[in-house]
Amino acid sequence: MNNHFSENLKKIRKDHHLSQEQLADFLNVSRQAISKWESSTAYPEMDKILALCEKFHLSMDDLLQSDLKEKNDLEEMKKKRSKAIADFLMFLTDTVNLFCNMNVKSKLKCLFEQGVIASLLLLFSFLFLSLMKSLLFTAFSFLPTNISFVLSNLFFSLLVFFCFVLSLIIFIHVFKTRYLDYYHQVQVEKEEDVKESPKIEIKEKDPKIIIRDPKHSEYRFVNGLFKILLFVVKFFALCLLLPLCFLLVFLLLLFVLSFLVAKTGIFFFGLLCTILSSSVVLLLLILLLLNFVANRKNNKKKMIWTFLVSIIIFGMGCGFLFVGFLQFEVVEKEESLLKKGTLELEMTEDTFFHDPSISIQYVESNNDKIVIEYQGNKYCKVETKKEASHGIYFLTRCSDPIKQTREWLQFLNEKKIVTMDHEIKNVVVFASPENIQKMKENEERYRQKEQEYYESFYKKE
Repeated sequence: MNNHFSENLKKIRKDHHLSQEQLADFLNVSRQAISKWESSTAYPEMDKILALCEKFHLSMDDLLQSDLKEKNDLEEMKKKRSKAIADFLMFLTDTVNLFCNMNVKSKLKCLFEQGVIASLLLLFSFLFLSLMKSLLFTAFSFLPTNISFVLSNLFFSLLVFFCFVLSLIIFIHVFKTRYLDYYHQVQVEKEEDVKESPKIEIKEKDPKIIIRDPKHSEYRFVNGLFKILLFVVKFFALCLLLPLCFLLVFLLLLFVLSFLVAKTGIFFFGLLCTILSSSVVLLLLILLLLNFVANRKNNKKKMIWTFLVSIIIFGMGCGFLFVGFLQFEVVEKEESLLKKGTLELEMTEDTFFHDPSISIQYVESNNDKIVIEYQGNKYCKVETKKEASHGIYFLTRCSDPIKQTREWLQFLNEKKIVTMDHEIKNVVVFASPENIQKMKENEERYRQKEQEYYESFYKKE
């Protein structure tokens, strides 16, 4: 004898609302014996097993070997499946009977109305999907092209399925409430008025069609479609939870980092208020989504009050930020961040400078080489790069980002907004008069070739 007997006995007793004492009295045994049977520490004699089978209408195989809980669950699942199939077939049967008992005018009216509803659902679905398609491609544009394409199409396919299921539910529900419910009511009224049920014809003189019938039960397969729709919505909610959690972590990190500018006074206080209130609102949204997915109830009163208080604090924080920002000084050129540098280049036949973003001043000197003096960010290193027939470019490579950030935060605490410009300025080129003339001629020759190329290109078009 296996452990199925103890579990089956416990289930049978609870299903029939019997206590251990009541079952013991029926079998003429002690309550302790029933307890030992249910805990698998002892087993009943054969006459007791036969008495249990007779009382609860079970076979010995079901009582001793089968898992009654699993068996009952399977039977319940089969019943639900059979009920759903029966409801669907009944829906089809009622639809056919309805159309058979309509006259031609009523049939055309019904088909026209359902066609209008289907067209409206199709139109709204098309507009919704068109809007969401552009939003999805924009939302994933920051990812690599292949990943963005796959994710956008995946979510768009789910949205198409969502719209299809929702449209089908609405279409079936409207048809059921406007026609099938009325058809059932007409059948009941005809059976009460006359003994012989004549052929039913829905004419314009009939009573007004019932739009809603709350007493009529819904078809089970419609509930199944609602469950599928709910599953899709919960899936989207779960997908939305991940970026929201990352955003919450980012806000908390920003809250900690905000203490680096604690010396800014009102600006710092406003920054704390806005970050904290935004974090609370985001946390409320995450809780709402989690409770929706887990089918838990929300404490609406607390959530509403928390949301309102957070909005008030957020507004006050924005005000403090604005007032604090007015006390800041915007510095476009901070001398402490600039350094002077020097570069030397060999003069060649095709040397010239071509960098539209930089203004270059030429100064005559006795140097055989080209000497370049400039001003730039002290954390950046300036190099030159020569491309074939395109002249010399200036390249800026910046290092020590931690030191730059630390100095930028120091300026903030001094209520200064300093632009960390990485471009070089005040470029002065020292060269002999012959070399300066040669560089200018090379530059002019390059500009003429570039102009001729663009003119020929536009003529071809």
